[in-house]
Amino acid sequence: MFTFLRNPSLLFIIVSLPVPVVMDNVALLVIDVQNCFLPTGTLPVTEGDLVMPIINEIRQNYDNLFSLVVFSQDWHCDNHVSFASQHNGKNPYDTTVLHYNSTGNLCESTCDAQYNITQVLWPDHCIKNTADAKFALNITRKSSDVVVQKGYHCKIDSYSAFFDNGEFSQTELNTKLKEKNVDTVIIVGLALDYCVYYTAKDAKKLGYKAYVVQDATRAVANATSIDALHDMKERGVHIVQSSQMPDLMEKLTSSGNIPQCFHLIWYIAAFVISRRLAFF
Repeated sequence: MFTFLRNPSLLFIIVSLPVPVVMDNVALLVIDVQNCFLPTGTLPVTEGDLVMPIINEIRQNYDNLFSLVVFSQDWHCDNHVSFASQHNGKNPYDTTVLHYNSTGNLCESTCDAQYNITQVLWPDHCIKNTADAKFALNITRKSSDVVVQKGYHCKIDSYSAFFDNGEFSQTELNTKLKEKNVDTVIIVGLALDYCVYYTAKDAKKLGYKAYVVQDATRAVANATSIDALHDMKERGVHIVQSSQMPDLMEKLTSSGNIPQCFHLIWYIAAFVISRRLAFF
């Protein structure tokens, strides 16, 4: 045994051992790719249909590398507080301020308002159990995908797939991600300047590494998209293009994710171990 340990080839064997691989658990979040947000829908996003081929290609190329694929779904009641039709004298895309008490209930008359939330008023859209609220026909979906519905509370809107706009309640998304030990989310879908933006912000706040694939999203308006992109970058959200996905997925799901200094430390440790063994 001791003769074997003194064998010079031992150093080569130990140093040649594979470096431990630290991989991210990555989830793909597909935000609100529903009929209501397509150009023919009730709340059309310009070129919203063009995100589908890009998202489908991402799935085709990297589906086996995602720990989880989640589809969020706007799911409103027909008298939702975010609809302009529910506010006298207001038109779609006007704004109003909604007041909520300390428990998160809407002040529909006089109350002790603790939270004031500026609400964009939208056309009636994504009403639950209607064709308008269904996922787009041409988006790739699988039986293993998780669906997270949002915006179903009639008295408060929910841009983010994690929380309502007042953060009074949350969806099951964070729980689903934690169950799969996800630490990184890649976000695509509609719309860049609202639901994608708010989902990315909340992902960062909850401690996830967040990437938004810019060309796999479209915005409601150019001005708000510029502001959203700037704010996401300020918060540490990574803005990437689909052309960068090969390098990104290689980085996240292989040894390319390990800092070079770790490789060096590993080889030094292996050398020290082999030298110690050689003295026995």
